Amino acid sequence: MEDTPMIRQLITNTRQGDITFHADGRIDITAHVAGTLHLQRGDVLNIATTDDTPAEHYLYVARRAGDTLGRHAGACKPAKGNGHYFRLHSKRLACHILETCQKQQRVTLCVGCPTHIDNLGTALPLITAPFQHTIFIDPQP
Repeated sequence: MEDTPMIRQLITNTRQGDITFHADGRIDITAHVAGTLHLQRGDVLNIATTDDTPAEHYLYVARRAGDTLGRHAGACKPAKGNGHYFRLHSKRLACHILETCQKQQRVTLCVGCPTHIDNLGTALPLITAPFQHTIFIDPQP
């Protein structure tokens, strides 16, 4: 029998990230996430964490723009004029996620399907586990 060489994909993960956390506190949110959460300028985002091991993290709208007065940490705005992707600044949120993912400068995460959580409303689970995917192709039919 011949040993068949193992075939690996060069791009193992074609799924692009939905939210990027930077060490300086900048958080970039794609149009997909903004649309799912119905974000508007001035909405305040937060992250809820479970006590499980490993913990689950959920991104949700803590306050809608019309319900807020004054300045709030985590208030988002379109990154470019009337753009569809959003940006917010929260060093506390960004550093928490960077620490969870064991990263220093930046981490880009995907989100799961929207879910409804009592007292929070619509929330998106943040997928913090590293994506590992290798396809082994059997050369024989």
